[in-house]
Amino acid sequence: RKFMSVLKELEPSFINSIRDIQRPASVNILSLHSPAMEVLTDFCRQQPLMVEQNTTVEVAREMMRRTHTELFLVIDAQERFRGILSQDDLESEEVMQEIGQWRMYRKDLTVERVMTPRNRLRAIDFREFQLANIGDVLARLRENGEQHMLVAETKKPSIRGVVSVDGIARRMHAPVVISERALSFSDICRTIAR
Repeated sequence: RKFMSVLKELEPSFINSIRDIQRPASVNILSLHSPAMEVLTDFCRQQPLMVEQNTTVEVAREMMRRTHTELFLVIDAQERFRGILSQDDLESEEVMQEIGQWRMYRKDLTVERVMTPRNRLRAIDFREFQLANIGDVLARLRENGEQHMLVAETKKPSIRGVVSVDGIARRMHAPVVISERALSFSDICRTIAR
């Protein structure tokens, strides 16, 4: 109640005379040589976005739209890791094939049928990842033509985090294209410079 009364007393004013935008005093500008840890979504610090495998594709699509994300970790009813679901998975030909093959309505199709299961996924070990730089990560992503890289703990077998091409591009304030295979580190530099 006290908060609401304070808020009612606040009166917005016109900002016609304001011309400046404040910025941080020091900005950590990232480059291809910056530590890969700078772009990791670390699940020890940030709650992973998860969806249960029995969720319908339509509900998952709406969840992605609301959370502004392109990747969910897929779990079962016991919250065990089963795979990943990306925006690409939801828009793939496999979705249409599953509908046709099983003669089901789109609204009945579940995440489990279109996700990438864990037996088709690869992850880099967290200890190796800690030694890598952003250029190394982008080279690996381009080499495999992937948009995301999972990072796993091998001591305590678990998914530790994820890195995405979009996340790297946002942090570096530069577009990153992964569609074609990179031949060298210089190819990646040219791609980022585009």
